[in-house]
Amino acid sequence: MSWTFHTIGVIESPCKEKFGVPRQSSLVPELQARIVMQAPYDRVEAFDQLESFSHIWVLSVFHQAMQAPDQWQATVRPPRLGGNQRVGVFASRSPYRPNPIALSVFRLIGIEQHNKQLTLHVSGCDLVDGTPVLDIKPYVPYADKVEEARTGYVEAVTKPILQVVFDGPATEACAEIESLGYPGFGLLVERLIAQDPRPAYHEDAQQKVYGIRVYDYNVRFHVSDGLATVTQIE
Repeated sequence: MSWTFHTIGVIESPCKEKFGVPRQSSLVPELQARIVMQAPYDRVEAFDQLESFSHIWVLSVFHQAMQAPDQWQATVRPPRLGGNQRVGVFASRSPYRPNPIALSVFRLIGIEQHNKQLTLHVSGCDLVDGTPVLDIKPYVPYADKVEEARTGYVEAVTKPILQVVFDGPATEACAEIESLGYPGFGLLVERLIAQDPRPAYHEDAQQKVYGIRVYDYNVRFHVSDGLATVTQIE
């Protein structure tokens, strides 16, 4: 049995590629994004009273992880477990699933309608630019928050935040980019890299250069002894 779903909106995010996107929502509050609603789901009355909620659930599609139904696997290798240990796909947050559906909770900053275009402004985004949105629901703490919840193997592999520094040219590049209309660019880059986007099996790779794409800029950095140094922004 199968169903057909319709895209109701599209994510516009500073993160243009999967690498560097926070692994969970709300980890980087500085990462703001927009949900641009599509017709006919962009009617303002469909969002009546939503702004009275501080947070929303967003169901979306891992569109960059699509695979044929016969290619799904029962187990996956979570990066946080080093890439070698397998767990059941339903015990993971992996995007490679029988149905590549993502579930995120965002802070709702506001709802804007301009030139007949309705847009939701959110923060704490963990989705790549262009992600199709399937549904939006209000976050209700009394029902959605579980005080006694256990976190399984995830709790045992929680990683410390990296310290991030910028070398001279990268600092100058950040200042220039912010002056071009990207306020808070340097802080956003810092927060994204601090989450350590590297797979766990790369942690011993000293001085290996990595890159994340933020807006239209490629940010290069390397990690040594828990210190990430941003060396170049192109």
